[in-house]
Amino acid sequence: MVSLSDVPEVVYTNDEIIDRLFSYLNEGQIQEVVERSLESEESDKGGGIDKIIQLRYSKTAEDEEEQELIRELDPIGKFAILHRHLQDADDITEFEALSPRKRSELEEGEFIQTRSRITSTPITELQGMMEEVMPYFDMFDIDTTFEEEGQEFTMDDIKQFLDQLGSGEDIYRLDASSDSLDANIVFSSEDTVGDLSSEYTEYYVLGRVEYLFDEGEEEWLIDIMDVMPGSDRDSRQNRRMFLKQMTSGSSKLLEKDIDESDFKIGYPDIRIRPMAIYLY
Repeated sequence: MVSLSDVPEVVYTNDEIIDRLFSYLNEGQIQEVVERSLESEESDKGGGIDKIIQLRYSKTAEDEEEQELIRELDPIGKFAILHRHLQDADDITEFEALSPRKRSELEEGEFIQTRSRITSTPITELQGMMEEVMPYFDMFDIDTTFEEEGQEFTMDDIKQFLDQLGSGEDIYRLDASSDSLDANIVFSSEDTVGDLSSEYTEYYVLGRVEYLFDEGEEEWLIDIMDVMPGSDRDSRQNRRMFLKQMTSGSSKLLEKDIDESDFKIGYPDIRIRPMAIYLY
């Protein structure tokens, strides 16, 4: 019998990925599974989960009558089958075992797993504050100006910045650095993954490699050029000042230390599409 202590508690599933893989593996969707088992008249006649476990794992050879157990396959059930298939085929790469060389050998689409705390990027956290802030902006005139450290901002500049924030992805990080590789696993999600952010709880995250950043490559989580366009010297200086103010203001709002690196992802980070999140 399988020990319940060995069973993962699945807290998130990417149903779209799971359905596609499950359908391909089984050459179509399976709606339910019918299991037939023989139950001895000498065995206990309990009910509930004990009855189901008994039907699933206890089969006797005498004085038996046939019982039928019908299972409907929900996303967690489908993931359990896929997960077992990946484990049997040794198709899961453990991030903690990666070296820089092994990272360079990864390919998009491979399955990778790590155990880590899930943290939101400052952009994602600021997006969560926007619903509370936005109603108050109607109280100000669009030409109202603010000045800080010698740089002047209008209310329109601030609104453009907030609009840019609102159009971004919800990005989450897994600090999966190992002894030989200092990197993060990053992913985006429109679901309630943010509810799993915790200062203490570490989750297992299994996903498919979506993108491997090349050395020197980076991606900003907010497009500063859309907020402050221009290629002349003054425009570049204004953007540098804007980034400085953005990190300073974010540190105050979120009550923690923020620097420019928190607003971008890049080498040697690995971007994935999460398949499931679970814990033991």
